[in-house]
Amino acid sequence: MPPFVHDIEPTDLAVLFAAVFVGSMILGILLVKPILRLFVGRGDPTINQSIGSATATFSLFYALLAGLLTVAAYQNRERIQQHILAEANSVGVLYATMQAYPEPTRSEVQAMLRDYVLFTIHRDWEAHRTGDYLNGGTNRADALSAKLAGFVPDTPAMQAVHAETLRAMGGFMTARQNRLSGTNTGIPPVLWYAVLAGAVLNLLIIALLRMRPIAHILLGTISAFYLGVVLFVITILDDPLRGTAGLEPVAFERLWERQMRWDEQLV
Repeated sequence: MPPFVHDIEPTDLAVLFAAVFVGSMILGILLVKPILRLFVGRGDPTINQSIGSATATFSLFYALLAGLLTVAAYQNRERIQQHILAEANSVGVLYATMQAYPEPTRSEVQAMLRDYVLFTIHRDWEAHRTGDYLNGGTNRADALSAKLAGFVPDTPAMQAVHAETLRAMGGFMTARQNRLSGTNTGIPPVLWYAVLAGAVLNLLIIALLRMRPIAHILLGTISAFYLGVVLFVITILDDPLRGTAGLEPVAFERLWERQMRWDEQLV
């Protein structure tokens, strides 16, 4: 889908999808159907049966494609959500582990972690809405890694603690990279072309059916409405971090409120 679609509020986007598909169905029945019937035969009493037989395989494959894309988009969204939780949890572990470190390392690293969380919530996430991310987050993570790597423990107990801290730091960096991959996660354009082309063909097939006008419009708009709902769901689930319906930094916000906010006020 074009990037601007993700900038539309979900409610407005749902109405837009429904209106476009239902409106297209009505126009197809009223304006396109008479033209198409000139090519397939206006008086053929078996037209409905012929259309059903000819398009049965197409309808099956299109339903499978739409269903698989819905599942794939949902799984992508859930995967990025798990990466966000893993990153926030890693930051929380690092922050708590710093309590075992001596000053000034403890205060300095905790301040860097608080700065990273605030940057992620207020700056990096805004960039995610447009499918991008800022170098500031990378610079902060690298500075944090260098700070911990430069610490020299002076007791066996501190050596064990520091080894676990470095291991947690590695998990944090991995989770961060996985979260950033969400800015480029989405359904490939070629599949969107196939879905949209199939939607147009579905509308044309329904418009070709031979029915009484009122019944045709009623049944056609119901089918078109549901087709619009399916494509709306795929669009909302696609690109999990982009747009107004993208994933929120809830895990980082809770981490800040429950673990870091009070320390910030004490500094």
